[in-house]
Parts: sequence; structure tokens; C-alpha cells
Amino acid sequence: MDVREFANRFQKRYPEVDRYEVADHQDISEFEDRLGMKLPQSFCTFVSEFSNGIFLLDCEPIGGVSEKSPCGTVSKSKVILPDLPDKVHIRETDEFIASHRLISLTMFDAVANSNDHWVFICEDGTPNNEYRLGFISQSSKAIVKTLSSFEDWLTIFWDHDNEDEQAVPVFNTFYSTLDDRLEILSD
Repeated sequence: MDVREFANRFQKRYPEVDRYEVADHQDISEFEDRLGMKLPQSFCTFVSEFSNGIFLLDCEPIGGVSEKSPCGTVSKSKVILPDLPDKVHIRETDEFIASHRLISLTMFDAVANSNDHWVFICEDGTPNNEYRLGFISQSSKAIVKTLSSFEDWLTIFWDHDNEDEQAVPVFNTFYSTLDDRLEILSD
């Protein structure tokens, strides 16, 4: 599901949910310059047309490109996990990525009260900077789950939303029990 479709569906289902003031293209460009990385085009659409950061249904704290964003700014993952090693293991593909190439999407795991979080895996040559996403564990310092893109993440979030119940974090849709999650997040 693309960002605009997500935004339209979200607005229809949750018109009362507050969203933060959107960013303009200059705000995004200046933020990318400070960050030293380009953000995915889909994420730029999200912060410029939907919300410049949002605590999405009280379970996914998505950063924005402004310090005033309700969940803070997206940042290098070392800001959230200062003891992150220089190379981070991506378990599903058995590859390593330089930790300075990981940019937070979510700021923490709100349901588990931890610093586990989703990151953009910023790889050179990715069309429109539509990087893969990875879920990084604060305990193992490894990326334990990957998704193809931010829009894939939005699709999974939306497909598992039941407006009559509490929202389900994207990571929990893959590992439904606490024991399963603890096992995958550990060393």
C-alpha cells in the first residue's frame, strides 16, 4: 500500500487521531543534509503529506524531521543504541551492514518498553532510496527481521489493525507470543 492510500484509509477510519504539522520539502532536504543520508521517497511523502512524526495508534512511535515531532526526529540508530557495534548482523540474510547506515524509523518499542526499533537499512544504489527496513534488537544488537520497504511496513500495520481492539505493532504480527519475541530478540 502506498503512503497516500494509507493516509486516506487512516483518515477515514481515525479522523479524530491527531497528526503533527507536515514538513515541507525544504525542511526534509535540510534534515537530510544534517543527517548525512537521503530518506526514502515514501517516508518523505509520509512526513510531508500525512504527519511529520506520529505515535501511530499508540504502538508505533514514528519519528519526523523536526525536533518538535511528537516522537522526536529520525536519527542514526547509535543515538538510540549507543553501544551498537560498527557492523550489525542482519540475521535473515546473514550479512552485515555498517551501523552508521542505519536510520531509525521508530524510536522504541512502545508495547515492550524497550529500545528495539525499526530502522532504514541505507544501502547505496537503492532506487528512490526505498531501503529495506530492519527490526533491531537492543539486547543482541542484531537486525532480527527485515521488510522490503516502508510501504510494505505500512501495509502490514494496516492489514493487522482492528479498529475495535488495541493496535498491534508490526514486529508482533510476525511473532505473536512473548516467548517467540524474546527468543528472536535474544543473542
